[in-house]
Amino acid sequence: MLERYFTEEWEWECCGGDLLIGQDVQLCVEVDSEYAQNMRAEFTHVLPEALTGVETHHDDDPVIINGRVVALHAVIADVKWTVTPRTTPDPVPQVLGDGVVVSIGNTELGQAEGENVKGTSRLLPVSTFPDRSVVPEDSEPDCSVLGEQIRADLSGYVITIEVD
Repeated sequence: MLERYFTEEWEWECCGGDLLIGQDVQLCVEVDSEYAQNMRAEFTHVLPEALTGVETHHDDDPVIINGRVVALHAVIADVKWTVTPRTTPDPVPQVLGDGVVVSIGNTELGQAEGENVKGTSRLLPVSTFPDRSVVPEDSEPDCSVLGEQIRADLSGYVITIEVD
């Protein structure tokens, strides 16, 4: 029986290791949490079968699943970035001499906050992960441009296993 689990990129980078197709694996998963249900809905348009749940190393009471990895996919999703001005102290006047005074400060780039755009997830087959080569070019926001920006980014991975 095949089961599919989503894991966020940051979480696998934090607590996972290299994962390869054909490798035996033990996953800590959530199946019925609100988060698992939300991710199941996110992937209904890109997976041939429903997502079983999410893999997590940060749950208090995970279910342990053993199996063999039969497929791996990077998940690329659009992120809506909002770049706002950074709050900085007022510039401090500096006397350079000969009556020349300059103010240095308030020249920092904006700060960005991002949020995944629902329904934009797409899968890219990979043979191993983590795999930073799948991160789209220009995935980071341009903090010199204030306002909203949409950028594609690596949000996580889907692990398909044949359960023992």
